[in-house]
Amino acid sequence: MFQRYFDTGLAQASYLLACDRKRQAVVIDPRRDVDVYVAAAAQAQLTIVAAIETHIHADFVSGARELQSIGAQTITGPGASLKFPAREVEHNERIAFGDLVLRFLHTPGHTPEHISIVESREGERSRVFTGDTLFVGAVGRPDLLGESLMRRLAGELHDSLFNILLALDNDVEVHPGHGAGSLCGAGIGAEPFSTIGRERQTNPLLAHTDRDRFVASVLGDLPETPPYFARMKRVNCEGPPVLGAAGYRGVDSLDLNAAVKAIHQGAIAIDLCDDDAVCGEHLTTSLRIAFGSKVGYWAGWVLPEGSRIVLITPDPARASEAGRQLLRVGFDAIDGYVAAPAAAWRSAGFPVSRITQISAGELRDRLDLGVTLLDVRSDREWNAGHVDRAIHVSIGDLTRRVNDFDKQAPVATICEGGYRSILAASILMRAGYTNVVNVAGGMVGFRNT
Repeated sequence: MFQRYFDTGLAQASYLLACDRKRQAVVIDPRRDVDVYVAAAAQAQLTIVAAIETHIHADFVSGARELQSIGAQTITGPGASLKFPAREVEHNERIAFGDLVLRFLHTPGHTPEHISIVESREGERSRVFTGDTLFVGAVGRPDLLGESLMRRLAGELHDSLFNILLALDNDVEVHPGHGAGSLCGAGIGAEPFSTIGRERQTNPLLAHTDRDRFVASVLGDLPETPPYFARMKRVNCEGPPVLGAAGYRGVDSLDLNAAVKAIHQGAIAIDLCDDDAVCGEHLTTSLRIAFGSKVGYWAGWVLPEGSRIVLITPDPARASEAGRQLLRVGFDAIDGYVAAPAAAWRSAGFPVSRITQISAGELRDRLDLGVTLLDVRSDREWNAGHVDRAIHVSIGDLTRRVNDFDKQAPVATICEGGYRSILAASILMRAGYTNVVNVAGGMVGFRNT
């Protein structure tokens, strides 16, 4: 049995493998809400006996400890030094789970403890699960542990790729830990898997066989680093709180009084509005994150660690999915969801407002009148081109810098297409800015005017 699970919002892949004869299963790089693996194992009458961590993850909360709580052992790479029981394998060590035999390769570079896992079965093409060392069309970033280690890790990444992974046969399938959209590497392809031979021929980073040229290339094209990555590293090393046998239970419904009480006590309201309703009337102090696959991802960028959350939506299914996404990035304190329209918040004594949309043409006029334009895109996007007189504050830095500007002066927010800038506008309004507008269509619209 072989099953891939892909979280679109975090672009993260995990895998369930099993021995058909012994009915033993392992999960590689499990996400925290492990019920999907447990259900699949139960349906196939399998026992999950191991959770294998290719490395200590920075972009999501691991489910290894969750699976450990129901009897699975945790397997990690050498030197992982997790703060909960785990078996650290050695390079080229083999472990059999019935007829499923896995060979572990120590492939440092993205992290020092990183391992890749080779699965071979008689009569079938071999697979290698490469975690964040080798992606489709890309390689892992070596900088997440800081500048003091990144050059050494970049060199080790070269050695892991050219001396270990590329020593495998060309027809070995490559199954990575992430797909397109992940910030664990630059330029990751969208295909779910590749082969060693294809990557050898087409992966642009693997054209740099010279170690120094490879290091310079990989360090010269690093993606931005979300502010929550360091927290995820710490949580996964220490082990997140265990949800228990009940697993993920969804999000409770709140009445308005309970939601009001939670907000007065410091909970942050997240309005799970539709894209076409994001600029309608909403609770002024709510963060507007249009519902979709990236609710948890963007919450990770902008919410403080340990945030208490109230979700605003009339849809229990939408609340449940958002709660699951938030759990994956370490936000456990979700009081519940409330189906309260703007009028209900106004009656409860809260301010209600809307985010005014302006066109790119209107932006040009307002710049002449002195509006402050905040560009909340990444450094890479900013450096590729921006509006004259704009101020660059990436979305991940905005909460930290929210008091840097005049809260009574007119402010406009802009990003590439409009999603991040709406969130940015709601962050400003939550902080007390009284004259905020958003540039509809973002830089795409601006370049087309």
